[in-house]
Amino acid sequence: MIEVKNIVKSFDGRPVLKNVSTVFEPGRVNLVIGRSGSGKTVFLKCLIGLMEPDSGEVLYNGRSFTKGTPETRMAIRRDMGKVFQMGALFDSMTVEQNVAFPLDMFSKMTPAEKKHRVEFCLERVNLSNALKLYPAEISGGMKKRTAIARAIALNPKYLFCDEPNSGLDPETSIIIDRLLYEITHDFNITTVIVSHDMNSVVEIGENVMYMHHGENVWEGRGKDIFNSDNQYLKDFVLASELMKKLAKIYTK
Repeated sequence: MIEVKNIVKSFDGRPVLKNVSTVFEPGRVNLVIGRSGSGKTVFLKCLIGLMEPDSGEVLYNGRSFTKGTPETRMAIRRDMGKVFQMGALFDSMTVEQNVAFPLDMFSKMTPAEKKHRVEFCLERVNLSNALKLYPAEISGGMKKRTAIARAIALNPKYLFCDEPNSGLDPETSIIIDRLLYEITHDFNITTVIVSHDMNSVVEIGENVMYMHHGENVWEGRGKDIFNSDNQYLKDFVLASELMKKLAKIYTK
């Protein structure tokens, strides 16, 4: 479980996060949505330690990450898996080597144990036939699945994804959504996804947090967004004709 308590972050006196509080439960897919500039990315960076909040606290299973000792922070970081927006794979490494990288860096596994773990993770994302290929030789969807396999290689308790469907076609986006949902439930991971993809919100958003101008202004299930009375959320969700049509279906 991740508890966020009154996180504040400003840049040059301009507030970006304004007393943001929430709880992300394990074994659930938690989505953070909002307009560009709403503070989503800064919020995610504060959660994983790429930025330090001005005030407030982030706790991982009761352990303070923001106020913890260097040893505590390092222990928590080792429990994190991250999927970056563009995958961030190493071009000079094969798919197999990319997934093995965190094991080489942070585990004491034997070569045989690493090989078994890499094969397990790639099988889990349906990439067993791509071990020896390089990132330039695989599709965008395969790159994202490789990034997910790498993120779960160390068996994390927490998984963070920044726009995992960015640049993907609708069919591949659905595959990635299902994969993240299954991994979250299979391994009881606390998954936090920053996304603009409304299909993801509706299909896998077990808990959705909507940010507006640096504030958490609404939380609920993905399918409940169409029934919300929050005007900021309604304006965001119903920006397209397609979403207006979907809203009529879900509110019947």
